[in-house]
Amino acid sequence: MLDVPENICLIVLAGETIMGTLINVFIGLVNCIDWVKSRTISLVDFIFLSLAFSRICLLLIMLASGMLGLLYRDIYETRETLLILSHLWIIASYSNISFVTCLSVFYFLKIAHFSHPLFFWLKWRMNKVVLMILLGSLLMFLFMSLLLRKEFTDKFIKSTERKEEKNHTEFFQMRKTHFKVMHNLFYLGPLILLSISLISCVLLVLSLWRHTWQMHLNATGSRDPSTEAHRRVIIWMLSFLFLLILYYVGVFTSISASSMLEKRMVEVLGVVIAGVYPSGHSFILILGNSKLRQSFLWVWRQALLRLRGGKP
Repeated sequence: MLDVPENICLIVLAGETIMGTLINVFIGLVNCIDWVKSRTISLVDFIFLSLAFSRICLLLIMLASGMLGLLYRDIYETRETLLILSHLWIIASYSNISFVTCLSVFYFLKIAHFSHPLFFWLKWRMNKVVLMILLGSLLMFLFMSLLLRKEFTDKFIKSTERKEEKNHTEFFQMRKTHFKVMHNLFYLGPLILLSISLISCVLLVLSLWRHTWQMHLNATGSRDPSTEAHRRVIIWMLSFLFLLILYYVGVFTSISASSMLEKRMVEVLGVVIAGVYPSGHSFILILGNSKLRQSFLWVWRQALLRLRGGKP
């Protein structure tokens, strides 16, 4: 039986999954409908679509991890379940950060204003730059996966062949080592991508400062479309960085308690904290994108009219 705090965590986790899935399904549907109508899809819309799909997967993996950790502990503590969940979680998490980094670079090149020749060169080849970052992150992920695959496959086979020597101490030690090595190595890739997003955000702030200063010298209003675009994207980037930090706080919390039998509550609490990122940031994406925002407001108005008994 679950106690009250565990039930609360499970309910919150389910709520995060439902809300986050609905939000990301909405993002995916809007882009799919535009794709069908125009019969073409831009690179940024493809990234939005891929990001929505990867976040749905991440939310479902988190929900599965939380439910198994609380309701089906025997299944959750098997090596097979551990390997599957950890690998799926890493793939979904890495793809999320890759797609958001691509969006950060795209909006930076599209909105920022610099007179340096390198910036003009990058801006002129904006789609190619974003595509290269996406392909580079994929190659980096595949390279790291190949490095780890043989080592952990051999350890897994050896441990399953020596069943007579298994005990709880050995199992939890392997589990702790597996999580630490897997996540620490795979943090290298997200750290590089996070650095790219952070640099884009800093340069965008610098661009906003220079643009505002020029507007002030020219005695022009500071609420022009370029300034507003700068501010929207900066808020979007800062929210991503904040929620990503919160996400990794949750992941570290869950991992740090994974080797303790009595800490299943802390494990699920870490998953709940991490679940704020894929659902919360997707909603911020809707508010920051004009096409998604207009579609969301239209759906919201139609829903209110139906609830009030009016005609849509």
